[in-house]
Amino acid sequence: MIIFFKTFTGKQKAYLLPKKPHEAPFGLLLSPAILAFLVLFIGIFPNVIAAPILEPAVKSIVPSLATNADFHIHIGLWHGITPALLMTVGIVILGTILYKTHRFWKPFITTRVPKKLRIGKSYDKGMSYLEQGSYRFTMTVMTGWLRTYLNYMLFAFIVLVLGSLILTDSLNLKFENLTSVTLVDFVLAAVILVTLIGIVFSKSRITSIILLGAMGYTISIFFVIARAPDLALTQLIIETISVVLYLLVFYHLPQFSNIEEKPRFFSVKTFLSIGIGITITLVALSAYDTTFYDSISQYYIDNTYKEAAGKNIVNVILVDFRGFDTLFETTVLAIASIGIFTMIKLRLTKRRDKNENQ
Repeated sequence: MIIFFKTFTGKQKAYLLPKKPHEAPFGLLLSPAILAFLVLFIGIFPNVIAAPILEPAVKSIVPSLATNADFHIHIGLWHGITPALLMTVGIVILGTILYKTHRFWKPFITTRVPKKLRIGKSYDKGMSYLEQGSYRFTMTVMTGWLRTYLNYMLFAFIVLVLGSLILTDSLNLKFENLTSVTLVDFVLAAVILVTLIGIVFSKSRITSIILLGAMGYTISIFFVIARAPDLALTQLIIETISVVLYLLVFYHLPQFSNIEEKPRFFSVKTFLSIGIGITITLVALSAYDTTFYDSISQYYIDNTYKEAAGKNIVNVILVDFRGFDTLFETTVLAIASIGIFTMIKLRLTKRRDKNENQ
């Protein structure tokens, strides 16, 4: 109430201003005037926006209401004498009385009540402690290291996803419908595990990059075994591009030969790696055994030969049922390949010109 009364009923003290204020031009008054009109108009006639705006928004958030023909939103400006209205009126009256009589009771508080017990002093002290705590927390959390921020995001991902799975009882782990594992799968998994261990304990950047590419190429073999040539081809191209980009980036990075970090088994990185692996595995297994609608695979089985005259279902899906998607995927990969070739070619050209000048 102090802000209200002193702002709108206080005495004007223009002599304290450095310059005499003038009324704003029409251009500056137009936008707040439009907003003020909309506030008044919607406040008096709130149902103008209920049906065309609020109802579709609510139905999109809660789809079960979309099929309910009796669901309608009605906004009323007056709801009668309610406890909320009485409390609001009481607070306004009490605040007005306290403001009008503050010159009588304020001296009593300032002279009789100790400073430590005053509400304003407690508020200022609380704000001071809050600022100090916020500063210390910020300096602790914001380290300036990108890997630290990445750890925060990975930890938040683990907590949110696993917490959602547990709280919503969405863990649906059934192993009856999983694909059988063959000897080739075990061999490929062992190769991936060996390359992963090599990446962790390798002290050479080039060795780590090559092992990372080898792991990606091994994953593409899984796609070949699963009869998904499009995924295998995409994986091969992406791994090739990634290896080239890593080599180019690390070539220009400085050599930190004096910095050597000994690998520790029990560390934040180990915890996050295991946590991300468990989280993704649980999500994949739960999603595999959770179906809300009938699978569309039967449609492709029934119509692959009849509609597209092809016997390989995967190839027919790629070039016929989703041909445009495959076309643009190929275009993106071609553009990326041209970019990689251009970077390598440009570097070779610069090196050749330099040798010729020498």
